Amino acid sequence: MRGLLRMLRAMATRLAYHSYCTATKIRQWPLILRERRPAFLSDESQRPARGDVYAIVVKYAKFGLALDFLDLLQSLEAGGVNAIVVCNGKLDAASHALLLRSAHRVLVRRNVGRDMGAYRAATLYLGEQGLEPGRMLYLNDSIFFLKSKELDDLVEALCQRRFDVTGAFENHEKSHHVGSYALAMSGKVFSDPDIQRFWQRYRPYDLRPHAILHGEVALSACLKQGGYSIDVIYGAEKLVHQLNALDLRGLIALTQVMRPAFRLQPLDGLMAQSMAALRLVEPLSVSSQARPAAATAAVEPVAPVLTASGTPTLASYRARRAQLAQQAPPPPPAPVDDQSFKVAEALARRALVDRIMMEVTQGSQIHLGFGLFRTLMRCPIVKKDLIARDIYFEHDCEMILQDVESEMRSMIVREMVNRGRPIFAQGRLRFLLDHGLV
Repeated sequence: MRGLLRMLRAMATRLAYHSYCTATKIRQWPLILRERRPAFLSDESQRPARGDVYAIVVKYAKFGLALDFLDLLQSLEAGGVNAIVVCNGKLDAASHALLLRSAHRVLVRRNVGRDMGAYRAATLYLGEQGLEPGRMLYLNDSIFFLKSKELDDLVEALCQRRFDVTGAFENHEKSHHVGSYALAMSGKVFSDPDIQRFWQRYRPYDLRPHAILHGEVALSACLKQGGYSIDVIYGAEKLVHQLNALDLRGLIALTQVMRPAFRLQPLDGLMAQSMAALRLVEPLSVSSQARPAAATAAVEPVAPVLTASGTPTLASYRARRAQLAQQAPPPPPAPVDDQSFKVAEALARRALVDRIMMEVTQGSQIHLGFGLFRTLMRCPIVKKDLIARDIYFEHDCEMILQDVESEMRSMIVREMVNRGRPIFAQGRLRFLLDHGLV
């Protein structure tokens, strides 16, 4: 009976999910029809283009113009990238004027289809105008940009032309795909008819699962079908090199920057394989010469001095001290076989590295591996929804970002907290969060 109820509940939940998605698409259909040919409210430029590297940078007007976004524009300018800012919605006059001074070009449109909708609109619009970039970067404000040399290095890495496509992070959830929040492609890829056809056919619904499955995932699939080479700057295979360089103590200490769902596991369970490997030291580390000495010591105990009644007295205590004074000093500890210890420690390290990598690679690596990539690789971008999606706590973010200037760190953590934490969400909001609809 319970099994039947669970099945019916799952069917009802799935029906509610699809009903919500269908109703949302029907409601937004008129906007989608108007967006078949992208329309912009304004297109302004005060700075001529330099070189052939461009960036489509999406800004959601509702959240205003933050300092980290301006820091990104500075890094793009320093890297010789012509930033084309696409505003989803209108900013206030002062912010708009500041953008014009900081970017090559500013496009303003209605907020249709989130970031992927803005990418689509700008790509098709610029393609119609005959733009032929040598490299096109795609960035959006769903992430914080930490002003640093590492941010300049990230821009430089995205501009490198060794690979057709370069992303900051990848994701194995749903299907393997490159994150669209920091992505770059060659001019050949940008102008490829198949890629242009993908953007033309993409329907920019304001629906998160649609943007991921039919946007990010489908775009990566299209790139792979085209045979283009793809690289990821903060890939798991690069992270593991950093992990392998740490000793066992360093790896254990590193667990404090993992997400709470991993870190709060019982330590004995988390370290079970590692401890099992270390226990191999005991039988392997005692040399054959030490064993006879240990055995001899074990069969020659010193007899206690007792009175006739067996109760200790001051006289027996003095006699005992005399015996101990005449007794030979204890033998030194059995020598340790260094090679055996190294083998056991290597097994323990490998077991912990395996656990850490399994945690990071099971989904969105920019989310699950935030602490590791920031601590070990100085990654300069941070997802804004780490707290809102119940992945990290605010005190975790404070600790991991402790090297960031205090005012900027406070701004970042406060914005994360203001988005709310889903732990107490109920009703409709709980449903939307559980199904990734917000």
